[in-house]
Amino acid sequence: MSQSKTRKEIQGAIIGMVMGDASLYRNRLRNGDASGRHKISIAHSVKQRQYLEHKTGVIQPMFEYPLEVKLSTSKARKGGREYPVVRMQTRVHPRLTQIAKKIYEHDDRGQVVQKRITDWVLDNLTPEGLAYWWMDDGHLQIDKRPNHGGGWGVWGLYGFPKDDVEKLQEWVGDMYGCQLNLRQHVKGGYFLKRGVSELRKMLDPIKEYSTQDMRYKFDYPAPRRGSYYELSSAT
Repeated sequence: MSQSKTRKEIQGAIIGMVMGDASLYRNRLRNGDASGRHKISIAHSVKQRQYLEHKTGVIQPMFEYPLEVKLSTSKARKGGREYPVVRMQTRVHPRLTQIAKKIYEHDDRGQVVQKRITDWVLDNLTPEGLAYWWMDDGHLQIDKRPNHGGGWGVWGLYGFPKDDVEKLQEWVGDMYGCQLNLRQHVKGGYFLKRGVSELRKMLDPIKEYSTQDMRYKFDYPAPRRGSYYELSSAT
């Protein structure tokens, strides 16, 4: 499936990966200068190996050598405890450098400051890329109480400034007719939130790009009879 994708489709998918959990790194030259081309590194929990292998298959056509998913370890931010992960990392590629220049904000010394949700990102993000971004940073909360809409979704965008999150909020509304609410976390950072009666407008069109192990990110409960969710789904 991934071999039939166009260059723009692969790029759009990679953009979504990088906006989520993937990272682009400059290759360090022999003199220690980190000014070379970029490579991509993606890590997930061992339970999400199928998901990472799927992402690897999407990226594979860019490279003439086989990309490998390997068992590795990662260190927790708090406490420094190491835990097992699966990881895939490529060699450098000029197209990855082109993408990095459009996503990462740098300081005067060329050091990465943060990722940004730029106009270029949204202009080139594909539905498949959006699906990866949601699977990396979004989740559903199921509401099992009677006579309620079934649940809601939260899309964590904590590393982005408010202006960027507002830009994404508007883009999702324009592209999918899905009106998400902007919220600020008590510890800082922003996220988008909405009940599944509205969120389904974005999730349903991109669900086809999910893998079996990530399907729970899209499987909201069936509407309850007489609920607002059921009525809105019928319109």
